[in-house]
Amino acid sequence: MPTINASKYGHMSNSAQGSGAFATCRNASSASGTVSNQPTGTQVPVRYNIGFSSKGDTATLNRAWWAFDVTTYQSGFTITDLQLQFDPTTNTSTNFPIIVLASTAQGNANSNLTAADWNNFDSGTTYTTTSTNNYWPDTNSVSTIDLNATAVSAFSTGYLKVCIQWVFDYNGIGSLVTANAQAYQNYNYVPRITFSAVASGYGKTINAVSAEPSFKLNNVGYANIDKVNDVS
Repeated sequence: MPTINASKYGHMSNSAQGSGAFATCRNASSASGTVSNQPTGTQVPVRYNIGFSSKGDTATLNRAWWAFDVTTYQSGFTITDLQLQFDPTTNTSTNFPIIVLASTAQGNANSNLTAADWNNFDSGTTYTTTSTNNYWPDTNSVSTIDLNATAVSAFSTGYLKVCIQWVFDYNGIGSLVTANAQAYQNYNYVPRITFSAVASGYGKTINAVSAEPSFKLNNVGYANIDKVNDVS
């Protein structure tokens, strides 16, 4: 299965205070907190911290963005079994629900995040379900998140770019109470995608050898072969 490392990846935080702090925080046009690009070590890419008191409301949110250059597989391949692969840690809050969205940040997977990218995602294009049971893994081992057919369709653009959020940050609903939770990640393991890619040309076997993207027959790639000995 091919594996492609994110060429740009990072996260940022945003905070707000006062009445309606949560809505102010999530809908801001720019982040007020730290922006981390290509971080290393253990970090908190996604989090929330919501507070309600007589002194006023407070809210802090973290969002993550990962960008992948998939131009090698932009055309001529059937893509299946697409997954995000990364290394979480057991410091992650139990049952922390997340969602993966289409990102509009990081250029052609070659630009660093800036504070102005806080809302640079497509809320109408989801790459996972909106279920509150779609949890960030609470484990010290390399883990995966399955991506859907909509994410596969992004391959046709040459770039798969994702934004990862707390699910209630995404949909803005739910019972908000004073609480905090966070997803931890070991960035020394660069986030990546894994998938299956089958050349969409000749997909059968030749001399008992199945077609693979790198295979050639008489120096002609399998993806460019329609027939062998006039047999489809």
